[in-house]
Amino acid sequence: MNPIPDLARRLESLLRFGTIAQVDHAHARCTVTTGGITTEWLPWLALRAGRTRCWNPPTAGEQCAVLAPSGELAGGLVLVGLFSDGGPAPSSNPDETLTVFPDGATLRYNHATHAMTIDGIASLVVNASDSITLRAGSQVVLDAPQTTSTGQHTIEGLLIYLAGLVGEGGGAGSVITGPLTQSDGPLTSNGIAFGAHRHPESIGDITGVPQ
Repeated sequence: MNPIPDLARRLESLLRFGTIAQVDHAHARCTVTTGGITTEWLPWLALRAGRTRCWNPPTAGEQCAVLAPSGELAGGLVLVGLFSDGGPAPSSNPDETLTVFPDGATLRYNHATHAMTIDGIASLVVNASDSITLRAGSQVVLDAPQTTSTGQHTIEGLLIYLAGLVGEGGGAGSVITGPLTQSDGPLTSNGIAFGAHRHPESIGDITGVPQ
């Protein structure tokens, strides 16, 4: 038996380029079309698959390579992440790390400007069993038509509001401990100025202004 043809076939199959044909998400396997043939179901290379595990399955039509150490495609491993005409690089900026998702959302970090940007998402949920800390050297801006907090707030610095203050006291009412100061105009309630109103005396006269 001439071993040369079999050896040549095995050498040719050590590394073959192709495209993803089908993906079995339940079993983390895919098939690859390469050189006019379609492989059996093969595993693809993930970033991590131990105590830390990553899930980012390939998609049909994505360019890939099949690595078969023995030269047998049935025992091969699919290497994904090869740019192609159908899936070109999403950026040419050497200072940028960018992930583009199928719906158009992007996660972008520029290590030259130190700026991270998330665009195109509909919602963002962060669940923490203990605490979340947002710390900024300059400011934190919440830019939304409505911001709702469901718990108690403790403000350690100065509270400044620009468009009025509306609220309800609830069962305990509103309690202010310490001086209450109005620096620009009178402090009023129901149209009556606290610092200028007067009360009737028991004999029918009106008291003087507060001192």
